[in-house]
Amino acid sequence: PRRHESGAIARDAGSMNGTLQRALWSRPLVLAIGGIGAGLANPGLQPGLFLEILIVSLVVPGALAAMLGQRRRFARAANVASIAIGLSGWALFALLTGGVRSPLVVGFLLEILVSVVSTSVRGVATTTGGAALLLIGLGWITARDDLGLLALEVVLVVAAGGVGAALAGRRQAGEVALRTQGEELGQRLEALQRELEDERVISRVGENVARLAHGLKNAVHSLRGFVGLIEPQLEGGAGTRAALAGLHAAIDDLEKLARLTLASPEADDTSVESPRSGAGEGATLVDLVSAARAEVEAANPGVGWTVDARSGAEAVQVGVERETLLELLVILMRNAVEAMSGRGAARVDLDPVGSFVRIAVSDTGPGFSEEVLENLFQPGYTAKEKGSGFGLFLARRIADDHGGSLEIGNLDGGGACVQVALPTVSGA
Repeated sequence: PRRHESGAIARDAGSMNGTLQRALWSRPLVLAIGGIGAGLANPGLQPGLFLEILIVSLVVPGALAAMLGQRRRFARAANVASIAIGLSGWALFALLTGGVRSPLVVGFLLEILVSVVSTSVRGVATTTGGAALLLIGLGWITARDDLGLLALEVVLVVAAGGVGAALAGRRQAGEVALRTQGEELGQRLEALQRELEDERVISRVGENVARLAHGLKNAVHSLRGFVGLIEPQLEGGAGTRAALAGLHAAIDDLEKLARLTLASPEADDTSVESPRSGAGEGATLVDLVSAARAEVEAANPGVGWTVDARSGAEAVQVGVERETLLELLVILMRNAVEAMSGRGAARVDLDPVGSFVRIAVSDTGPGFSEEVLENLFQPGYTAKEKGSGFGLFLARRIADDHGGSLEIGNLDGGGACVQVALPTVSGA
C-alpha cells in the first residue's frame, strides 16, 4: 500500500538522518579533544593563542557542517565536508606532535570508525583513501627516513578501512533486510486491518440479513399462494407460460436464498435441487454464462449481450461450485446492466490462460471515478443511489476464496470492465 510504503521510507530516512547527525555533531567534539591532546603531547603549543585558534578553526566549520546536515537536501555535501574537516584536523595535530610518530595518528582510525556507522561502503572507502593519502603526505614531510613505520601505519589504516567497509556492507544489508521485513509486516497488518473492518461491517448487518431472510421465506409462501390463484385465470399462450416459468424460477431462487441464509454454516445444502436452468452437474463455464445471461436478460431486455468464448473455452469447467459461480456471474452482469441504466450493449469474454480462465464482463456505461475505484470493494460502499454496497465485495470474496482474483477498471473507449481469474478443473 502507498501509505505504508511512504511511511516506511520516511522512517528509514529518519533513522539514517539521525545516525548521520550524531556523526556530524560528534566530529567537532572529538576534534576539540584531539586539540587538547595535541597541546599535552607538544608543550610548546600551550603558550599563546595558536592552539586555540587551530582548534576553533576546525571545530567551528565542523559545527557548521553539522547544522547544514540537518537539511536533507544538503546532508550528503555536509557529510563530505565534515569528513574532510576531520581528516585535515587529525593530519594537522599529528604534524604538530611528531608526524607519523605522533599518538594522534590514531585519529585517522577514529574517522574510519565514524564513517562505518554513518556512511555507506563507498563513504568508508573514501574516508580510508583520504586518510591513507594524508598519512603518506605526513610521512613525506616529517619521516622520510622512517619509511618502515609509515608503511606499517598505512597498512593498518587500509586494513581498518577494509574491515570497516565489510562492516558497513553488513550494516547496510541488515538495514535493507529489516526494511523489507518491516514493509512485509506492515502490508500484512494493513491487510488484517482491512479484513477486520470488513468483518465489522458484515457483523453489523448480520442481524438485519437474518431478519430479511426470514421475511423472504414468509413472502415466498405468500407469492406461491398468489401464483396458484392467478395461474388458472391466465391464457395459455407461449408468452404467458414463459412469464409464469420465470416467476416460478424467481420464487424458487428466493426460497433457496432464504434457506441458505438461515441455515447454519455446517448445514449440508447439496441436497437442495438447483432451480436455475443450465446449472446442472457437468455444466461448463459457457453453460453457466448462458444461464446467467438468460436470467439477467429476462429482467433487463434493453441490454444486448455478446458472449465471446476464445478457443478452448467451450469445454472449460471451473473449480467453483456451480451455484456460487452462477451467483458471481449474475452479480457482475447485473452491475453492468445497472451501470448502463438498463439500456446499452455489454459483453462477456472467456479466455483460458494456463490453469486459469479469465472472465471479463464489460459495459458501455460512464465508468468509475478514481475515488469510486479505490472504495468499490469495501463492504457497504456504493456509488448507486439505491445500491447495497455488497455486490462487488461478495464477488471478490468468492474469487479470493477459490484461489482466484477480481479486478475492475475503466475501458479506454468508455465504460468499465470487471476481470475475474478462476482456476479451471484439472483435465477440463
